[in-house]
Amino acid sequence: MSSTFTIPAPLRSFYSLWPLHTWPYILPQNARPITKPTLWIFPPRNPADDKILLSNDVECLKWQAFLALKGFSAIAVRWDISPDGGIDGRLPNLHVPDGKAEGVDGGELLAAHMIPEWVDKTIGGNGGVIDGYRDEAARDESHAWVSLLEGKVHAALVSQSIHLQSVLSTRRS
Repeated sequence: MSSTFTIPAPLRSFYSLWPLHTWPYILPQNARPITKPTLWIFPPRNPADDKILLSNDVECLKWQAFLALKGFSAIAVRWDISPDGGIDGRLPNLHVPDGKAEGVDGGELLAAHMIPEWVDKTIGGNGGVIDGYRDEAARDESHAWVSLLEGKVHAALVSQSIHLQSVLSTRRS
């Protein structure tokens, strides 16, 4: 297939000094097969304590609560990933299997704003379920909790975090 546009000879000779090379994709050496949904979070306050897996970050904690309120108990957590490794350089992310053979493929990585859609798709479609809830009262209660978490509780936790950082910085100096 030829192009109607041509590059002038001097410019073509100039570009030939830096030829374009493409390299094959490099597979990660320590990739773990994904067998169940895994939430990537910031580490807990005490990562050595295996019983308390709640994130130290308010946003990650909010999504952990969202998944727990929806009834998901078999979701693993990972905190060994830098936020730079997440979508748009942010955590939390949800890593889910893509439905192919178990543990064969890398699955699909979802940003935080895509988690509710995945939850609805996963638990939706059951007879008599309203938006993934067993009834309207459960849906209204969940929406109330989410609005409370995103509003006053989120603001209180952020202000507490800022206050704690200022106290720690004054103790260091």
